[in-house]
Amino acid sequence: MEASSSAPAGAAASFASGGAPDPTAGSSGAAAALSLLLREDPLLVRHGLTSHGGGGGGPARADGDEGCTPAEAGEGDGAAHAYAASLLRGGATASSSSSPKDDPSASAGGGWTAASSSGEYRRRATEALAEVDRELALVESLAQRVSRESPEEVAGPLLRLHGFELATSREDDGGDGGEGATTTTKGGGGGVGDDRRSSDLVTLAAARDKADRLARQAQLLDGVARRVESALARGATRMESATTRLSRVLDLSATLKMAMRLQFEARKVLRAGGEGTTGFGLDLGGGGPGGSAGGGVDLRDLTRAAASVAAMEGLLAHPSLRAGDDDGGEAIDVVEHLRPPAEAAAESVREAAAGLLDELQSRRRVGSEDASASLSRLGATLQVYFHLGELPDAAWRAASSALAAAEKASSQLFHPAALKKMGEAAAAEARSLAEDEVAGKGKGDGAKGGEKGKDGKGAGGKDALPPSSSSAAATATTGRQRKKQLEAATERLLKRKLREKRAAAASKWTTAISDAASRAWNLHRVLARRNDPASRRNFLEVVSEGSIPPEFRGAEERLLRTSSRRPSGGGGGGGAARGTTRDFSLFSLFWTQLSIGLGGRVQRLLRYDGGSLASDVAALFPAVRSASLDAVAELCDAMQVGRHASPDASVGDASGAGCYAPATAGAMGGSAGLEDSMFLGGGLGGGGGGADPDDPFGGGGEADEAGGGRGGYLAASADAWTRPDAAGAGGGDGAVRPASSTSAASSSAEWKTLRGEEVGADGTSTGLWALRRAFLEESKRRLRAPLERMFPEAVTVDEDGVAIPVPPTLPSRYDLAKLDACVREELSLADPRQGGGDFGMAATIGEGVVEMLSEFCGMARRAIGEAGEERAVAGSVSEATAHNMNVAGVMSTLASFVRNAPENAFVAPYRPAQSPQHEEAARSCRVALLPALKEIDALVRTRILDPLCRALNRRVAAALARMHRGTYLQESADASSSQPGSFVQVHLADLYDDVAASYLSRLPNEYAAAVASTVATFSVYAFVSNAALLRPLGEASRLRLTQDLADFELALEQLVFKGGTSLSLGQIAGGKPYAELRAARQLLFWSGLDDRTLGPAEVARALLRDAWAKDLRPSTLFHFLFSYGPSLLTSPHHFKRTDAGEYVGTLVKLDGSVEDGEASAWMTTMACCDAYQQRESVDGATSDGDRRVGAILMVLGPELLRRRRQ
Repeated sequence: MEASSSAPAGAAASFASGGAPDPTAGSSGAAAALSLLLREDPLLVRHGLTSHGGGGGGPARADGDEGCTPAEAGEGDGAAHAYAASLLRGGATASSSSSPKDDPSASAGGGWTAASSSGEYRRRATEALAEVDRELALVESLAQRVSRESPEEVAGPLLRLHGFELATSREDDGGDGGEGATTTTKGGGGGVGDDRRSSDLVTLAAARDKADRLARQAQLLDGVARRVESALARGATRMESATTRLSRVLDLSATLKMAMRLQFEARKVLRAGGEGTTGFGLDLGGGGPGGSAGGGVDLRDLTRAAASVAAMEGLLAHPSLRAGDDDGGEAIDVVEHLRPPAEAAAESVREAAAGLLDELQSRRRVGSEDASASLSRLGATLQVYFHLGELPDAAWRAASSALAAAEKASSQLFHPAALKKMGEAAAAEARSLAEDEVAGKGKGDGAKGGEKGKDGKGAGGKDALPPSSSSAAATATTGRQRKKQLEAATERLLKRKLREKRAAAASKWTTAISDAASRAWNLHRVLARRNDPASRRNFLEVVSEGSIPPEFRGAEERLLRTSSRRPSGGGGGGGAARGTTRDFSLFSLFWTQLSIGLGGRVQRLLRYDGGSLASDVAALFPAVRSASLDAVAELCDAMQVGRHASPDASVGDASGAGCYAPATAGAMGGSAGLEDSMFLGGGLGGGGGGADPDDPFGGGGEADEAGGGRGGYLAASADAWTRPDAAGAGGGDGAVRPASSTSAASSSAEWKTLRGEEVGADGTSTGLWALRRAFLEESKRRLRAPLERMFPEAVTVDEDGVAIPVPPTLPSRYDLAKLDACVREELSLADPRQGGGDFGMAATIGEGVVEMLSEFCGMARRAIGEAGEERAVAGSVSEATAHNMNVAGVMSTLASFVRNAPENAFVAPYRPAQSPQHEEAARSCRVALLPALKEIDALVRTRILDPLCRALNRRVAAALARMHRGTYLQESADASSSQPGSFVQVHLADLYDDVAASYLSRLPNEYAAAVASTVATFSVYAFVSNAALLRPLGEASRLRLTQDLADFELALEQLVFKGGTSLSLGQIAGGKPYAELRAARQLLFWSGLDDRTLGPAEVARALLRDAWAKDLRPSTLFHFLFSYGPSLLTSPHHFKRTDAGEYVGTLVKLDGSVEDGEASAWMTTMACCDAYQQRESVDGATSDGDRRVGAILMVLGPELLRRRRQ
């Protein structure tokens, strides 16, 4: 490295000096570079092949040139220098590192520079190349020896590149001693170890030997494997042929078994020798679903036959027994021989099951004795369909049949032709009955006249008319009276006939609806409780797994929208409630779809022919609602019977019914549920065994009362005697249902669904909602009809023909009576006997009455004149005031009619009998009409009574203000003590008499009492406030004021009595005005200031301890103390620079309220006391009166105001 670094440095120095390049320097650099390359090879260095000596000199140091002397380095690099010099052809000087013994001319002449001819260079180069060739040969021989003796030294680097680590032992000879150190390293490189090797060393030769041995063993194993494979292949071929033959045998055996099973099932089903019947007695050729098939079939035999038929169909559908259809094989004669009879037997079983199902679905509701048998037959029929694998289709077919029956009944009722026919039949019957009634009445009058002629005053008596004159008069009056009587009777009978026809049609409709609902409920109940004995699968779960038919998709969507469930991802529209019976309800789907279809049908009927039949359709609502509510109540009862006996409450909840909670089934809660009839529950309308077929609900007189039958004493309700159809011998379903059952039905989920609701922004609704809305609109129209003649505009002209504004004409009592009759007639529609509805409609109709009365109040508000409070009572009663009081009379009469309407509509027609249902209907109607009564009262008070009271109180205030004109001065009191009249008798008694005669007598009692109470309250407060401001007030004035207080109390008592109220003066406004009036009498004789030694605080405390002080207003006490004060203490009204009457007006409002003026009175009192203190400091002790009054007022004020606030 030292030579290689010095050579480039020398060359660089020669170029830097600016001279020509020195060939000696170039050869030296090349020689150094070649020497460096030779020394980099460890093997060449180890074996001494990098030196220019002859014949393999000693090996070089392992660590390169480090530690070598320059002479040693020069001896080792001779060949390299000679070769480099010959290549460079350069020059005459040799490297300074060459030794003199290698080149004698160098020592003599300075190295390579002495030689001058090119031959010498060529010779030397040739020698150098020959030396290199010899050394290369040595290297090759060395490589062969190393690869032969130490292959790991050669393959080590390659193995390390492939991830192998070899442990090698290398022996290095020392310098002088020749002793070698043994080292163990990992990796490639290193010398050959001769005598020291590890015992676990893995050499490449050993690995190669092992690989050879493994190759030979692999060849041996390969031969063995080929021999084994050929042997196994021969065995597998023999095995395949054997198994093929065995599989054919097994297939044939299975086919034979299926054929034998088919023969066995056919032998059970088909009777030997019988051509048209089955082994269980089933008629193969008789009656289909519409005939009498299934009428005499044993259900147990039919169930077994269905199981056998299902097995036969499964066997016949197996591919092994259908040879010749697809694979071209030959048909099995035995199977083909049994196929037609099996198919015929299957068809017969299906026809029998269909006939049984149709028979059970089309049968009218039966009594409780046959209900359990019917449900048992239904369960057996469904078991047949379960065996046939057609249970979902059969269940949906039965539900669709029930829905179709209900839709058919709805189409018969809600049809234009049916409504027209109903009206024509009712009119014809009413006309006939009216003619018979009028004719019978005429015959009765003639008979009475004949009897009258036989007595002394008859035809032969002195009072008898001549025959000619009597017959002429009778003939003249008969025509007119007969016509009027006929029209009145026809109108009255037409209403009754229409009510009867509608009730009958609604009863017929609800009978069909109830029958269809009972079929759907019984089907749902049997499906929910029936399980297959073999598979233990619930029938309702099997039905829920199928797809819902298209006719029930609307109900499914409706139920999904109204519940928290979401449709599942299954296809076929069967997403409604999968998995459990709690999530799926066939009856809910049926009932919801029935409500949807009913709503659409009613809406179409209301829009028919431009709404020409809307009024007739709306008139059906009371009867339809009453009948529907009864049907729903009966349905809830039937559901409760089923739920009551169910061991699992969730089965009952699956229907979605929300009826009342069931009663217990026995003393221990389970005895009644042990009976099969109780478990399955009676059919809907479970009456006695001898049910009348014409009775729509199958009620009979021999119903088992103890078993919960509808007939008998226990089924009779409180108002059964008031219903026209409640007098049946057996107490059938015509009787009024108990209130508890009806109220429970009205809150059930079934009734809410049937009642319907509005589901679209365009008015689309379900159930009876559209019919209810139409009825309410028609009811409001009938209620508004009398309002058209109320408050007509009156027109009056003067002599010149100029219109004079006059108040509108008020309704007469006859008009109000017609309005009351209209209201009672509408309310009577909620009476089952009077209107054919039910009591639950009372509140609904009451809401329409409230709207009508609100419009009436609006018309009355416009009719009230603006009389003006100043001109209302100026002199005589003004025309506007009299008109307003007449309006108040009209509103009072109307309010009286409204208050009595519920009683007259529901309770009075049945007295002396009493019914809780009628009382409850009247109460609910009264609550519904309460907003109308409040509106009437508010209108009269705000628009009529309050202005009148303010005007009257203004007159009273003006009269009371006269007491400040010297009436109670000491001189006037002494002069008038001998005069008979007092202030009250002179100024107030006549005023109160005029108020009572001119105003209170013209107002109704309730309004007159309100006016009298307001005037009396204002008078008391105003009189006491005016009396407290009197100053000075001597002993004579106090005595006269005491007498006037007594006269004032008497005058007010008479005023209140004339107002028509039963309250006394002490009971008006909670008794506060009268208590202050009595306390003012005590205040006049207060003597707290007589003791001059008492301080202001002591006087104030003594005054507060008096019992009557709490009844006085603070302002009254403040103002009264001013009368004891000095003259420098200015009175409050003088301080305010106003009249005493006006100042009292700030304390007492015209409506009698006094709370607002107390705070201002205290502020004025403090201002007066402050002014007095300033004047007193200037004037000194020259003023008269008690100087303690100002201080007393400052002590009393805060305490009195605090008590007032409490």
